[in-house]
Amino acid sequence: MSQTTVIRHAPLVGYPENSLYTVKVIDGTIESIDEELSGKHVNGYDESTVEVIDLDGKEWLSPSMIDWHVHTKLAALHSNRLNLQSCQSAKEVLETVRLALQDPNYDPSLEKNLVGINMRNSNWPDEDLITLKRLDELSPDRPLFLLYNGYHSMWCNTLALKAGGYDPKVHTGHLEEQEAFDMFPKLTTASEEVVDGWILGEAKKAASMGVTEIVDLEMEHNIAHWQRRYKSGHHYLRIHVGMYTQHLNDAIKLGLTSGDDVPSTDGLIKVGPYKIVTDGSLGSQTAFCHDAYPGSKDNHGIYYYPPSTLSEMIENGLKHNFKFAIHAIGDQANHQTLKTISEASSKLRSGSTIEHAQLLDFDVDLPVFKELGLIASIQPSHLVDDRDLCHKFWPGREHRAYAFKSIVDAGIPIKLGSDAPIAPMNPWEALAVCITRAGENDEGNPFVKEEILDVETAWKASTSNGKSGLEVSERADLCILQSNPLKQDAAGLRAMKVKGTMLGGRWTHKAF
Repeated sequence: MSQTTVIRHAPLVGYPENSLYTVKVIDGTIESIDEELSGKHVNGYDESTVEVIDLDGKEWLSPSMIDWHVHTKLAALHSNRLNLQSCQSAKEVLETVRLALQDPNYDPSLEKNLVGINMRNSNWPDEDLITLKRLDELSPDRPLFLLYNGYHSMWCNTLALKAGGYDPKVHTGHLEEQEAFDMFPKLTTASEEVVDGWILGEAKKAASMGVTEIVDLEMEHNIAHWQRRYKSGHHYLRIHVGMYTQHLNDAIKLGLTSGDDVPSTDGLIKVGPYKIVTDGSLGSQTAFCHDAYPGSKDNHGIYYYPPSTLSEMIENGLKHNFKFAIHAIGDQANHQTLKTISEASSKLRSGSTIEHAQLLDFDVDLPVFKELGLIASIQPSHLVDDRDLCHKFWPGREHRAYAFKSIVDAGIPIKLGSDAPIAPMNPWEALAVCITRAGENDEGNPFVKEEILDVETAWKASTSNGKSGLEVSERADLCILQSNPLKQDAAGLRAMKVKGTMLGGRWTHKAF
């Protein structure tokens, strides 16, 4: 039996403002969009067999939202871990951890390890206070992991080091880049059932913000995990499951590549891009840059692969028809990555991205970026978090950091994401940052105001169909909004209320 929803008396985002429309959805597809002329509304539907929703001209119908960069499991765990973001010094971190060790909300019966997240050290006067010895004194009987924002570096006590297979007699307790990544599987002691429940909660939260689709770049082989989650009722989002090098052969053996349906998920979950991380992060001073970091003559950051190795990885992905999502943050990382891609045997598949692209050489690299047909997958909220770090670690180069408008003006497509949990998944905050280059209540102090984007460009980079408005014959991934986002300032975007979210013709969020 077909399922039909009719939404009438609807203003449509991206359409003429003074018109109302009737939108008919049949079996998950937008069947028709009819303008209601001269006050004569399209009607005559039997409400006993057809779902009829009347917006009465007061609420707006729009495409739903997509987040192009999410670490789904980490984001769910993030919501249940000790958040150290507000700490302004190492001393405050240590005191916050001390109190948490006595807090029943972080009782070891819930989670054996105590994991602190989101340390931001750009203005700390006393970073040297955090040492292995101090952490052991603070927590001698419980593994302790303290992660910097970005998840590229962390501090561990002795028990945490031992859990990761490190010898505390010869290790400082500070892990960065690959050592930190290798520790991730040791952080979580909650059961799969508990974690899947947390992930379901995050998916429902995303739906309440109008999100219907994400690219999941979690550092796990997630095909089996998402099959399990789908079977248990995770039907709130379309998922593109990213593959890392260590997982690629498993997908290939299953005969899967980017865009293919993950078996037993009814098309809701698909194989995503091949994710390659080429350099580190700004906060840990490991993003690979042309210029050395201040205070160091030879620290240019880290680039993981010699050109020959990266080339082999790219060729292997091309051979098996994968799209790519390639992490490059520093200007030297972007330059070297783009150069290697340009020397590949063929162009990367359409839809391949450079993830982050935070610091770029405009004259040299932007033309290559465009020529290669790549998308810049950017995370606007990082700009707010990193502006002090940009001044501290990239002095004199700030005008090339988070250069959204210059990227767009060069003819390079952009897509918006959060990198959750590094920043919360919130497409409305991302839009607000794009049009102001500033955080909430700081709009008068933009970071490099010349790089402000217009709202329509940012909006198209956020929608699930990549367009301003809905179109006939597209899948019915849409949302009902309290107002027209294309007419909002930053405050209006941040205050946006989503009244309903539809995924493939069924409601995943209803507040009407």
